[in-house]
Amino acid sequence: MKQIFAQVLKGILLCWLLAVGCGLSFPQGSAGPVLGGTNYSGLASAFSDPWVTWQATGLTLTYGSGTVWQNGSGQAITGNTLTLTTNLPTCTQAGVQAGTCNIIYWASGTSLATSAAYATAAAPGNRILYYCTTNAGGNITGCSPTELDINGSTPTTYADAAYFVQPSNCFMTPTTTAFSSGPALARVGANQLVYAGTTNTTAGTIALTCDITFGGRTTSGLGFQVTGVSLYYGAQTTALSSIAAATVATVTLPSAGGAASGSATASGGTYTVTPASLQTATTSSGNCYNEQVAFGTPFTYTNNSKVSFDQVFTTAGSTATTLQICGLKVYGNWIQ
Repeated sequence: MKQIFAQVLKGILLCWLLAVGCGLSFPQGSAGPVLGGTNYSGLASAFSDPWVTWQATGLTLTYGSGTVWQNGSGQAITGNTLTLTTNLPTCTQAGVQAGTCNIIYWASGTSLATSAAYATAAAPGNRILYYCTTNAGGNITGCSPTELDINGSTPTTYADAAYFVQPSNCFMTPTTTAFSSGPALARVGANQLVYAGTTNTTAGTIALTCDITFGGRTTSGLGFQVTGVSLYYGAQTTALSSIAAATVATVTLPSAGGAASGSATASGGTYTVTPASLQTATTSSGNCYNEQVAFGTPFTYTNNSKVSFDQVFTTAGSTATTLQICGLKVYGNWIQ
């Protein structure tokens, strides 16, 4: 019995020596959990954003070297300076959207940039690093890293927002010419619905208006930021004579209990149209061209408003012309 007890005791002692006395333990990574505590070994190296510093007077912001991480890729940054804009004192969410904050961001290359325009700093592919305030005296009053913004004042931009506008959202009005049929929704084939009108044989114009109001948020600058519109159209029997430039407008409506209103204001800035020469040849029924209108000045939904798309088509006359609208696509960014 004593011999058995001695063997057991010897085994226990040997196990203890191997596991503890000899420094052996169960496998564990250097960044893994540690019993009785938390192991942050090596974690500091993950926070590699360039640091910033500034003097008590002046608008010069100095940033150090570091690495900007975006979508899993790292970009080395070389230390340099930026000159901020004076009297931008508010970097709340509303301030960022209103342009009252110096936004420090990375777009490409080894340098950082600054802008007060959120649409510029938050363009797809960019990364915002700091918000900096300045006073009317021309001094930097503070900078805050965006990684510390746990309450959501740093908006995030997604560049793949889009939605389709049904042809039923459109209406046509003829001038000089007249409609012999329509305009109305028409089923031109299986799973194909268009809005169509057929003119008489007199030349004239067809004015198209489509409601393209997009959803969004009532906070200015957030939600759906429309950057362009595509119109899908086609013509049968006789080719169109010409197509005028499209216009997009925001129609302002009244607040509850306010005075009546409904004025239209041009939106989108300068347009870039593709193709530059719009297609006027005839198409088979249900087939449509794609006219893409890109906005030079993207815009978001404005509370108590709607957005409309207008275009005027000129018919050749002598024979009838059928104008078909297959719908529209509104595309842009989603900012939240």
